[in-house]
Amino acid sequence: MHPVKKTLADLTLTLHRPKSRLAELAPRIHDVLGHDLPPDVAAFYAEGDGLDYEATRAGASLGCEASIFGLEDLFAGFRRHRQYKTVRAFEKDAEEGALYALPFCEQTWSDSFEVSTKGDLARLNALVRSKVVVSIPGESAWITIDFADPKASPYRLGLAQDGCDLFPLDLTFPDFVAHFRRFGAARFYLAFVDRKAEEAMNIDCGAEVERSLAGHAAAFPDEVAALVKRAKTLRAKKRRA
Repeated sequence: MHPVKKTLADLTLTLHRPKSRLAELAPRIHDVLGHDLPPDVAAFYAEGDGLDYEATRAGASLGCEASIFGLEDLFAGFRRHRQYKTVRAFEKDAEEGALYALPFCEQTWSDSFEVSTKGDLARLNALVRSKVVVSIPGESAWITIDFADPKASPYRLGLAQDGCDLFPLDLTFPDFVAHFRRFGAARFYLAFVDRKAEEAMNIDCGAEVERSLAGHAAAFPDEVAALVKRAKTLRAKKRRA
């Protein structure tokens, strides 16, 4: 498919969608997941195999270029993940080098992951089974999707950071794609973390979203204002707590 260019205010967006591979790869997806893709995720991949985003102003990049992965990369070549019932099972795989064959090892998680509590083990398992949707350029951060979260059906989006952290995002996949089409890898997603995540990251999400989206404000004034307002409510809730 040919790239599509749009000019909005002072911003030029270029969106490119490779040809869909969903029909070809659906059996392999089913083999890995044990079921088909959720309908809203399948609808996106039926239209194209991922999405490439670029934003420029007067020919200069805004620095938020990124891609929603195609299916083969989303599933890391359709390698199966593993889940660990005990800390010892994880340590044994680390000692034997079996971890390195698992999807996204040394990216969203690594053999240096410290597991000392049941909560740590649960977070490790969530990272291990999560697929990477977008790799955030210039950061040790990824947008992920977990198709097997026991507390979220049929999936949960997350923000994975530094090979050890995973923060849930209060976003559906279609809403994420809609924001990505406007902002690419700019940090709009911080408007969808919760207060605990903001505290763990030790940042002001409202200020960070406002700074990160400043270059898009002329093109998308209402959307940027709404995201900044949403992110700032996290800080307001913290003050009231």
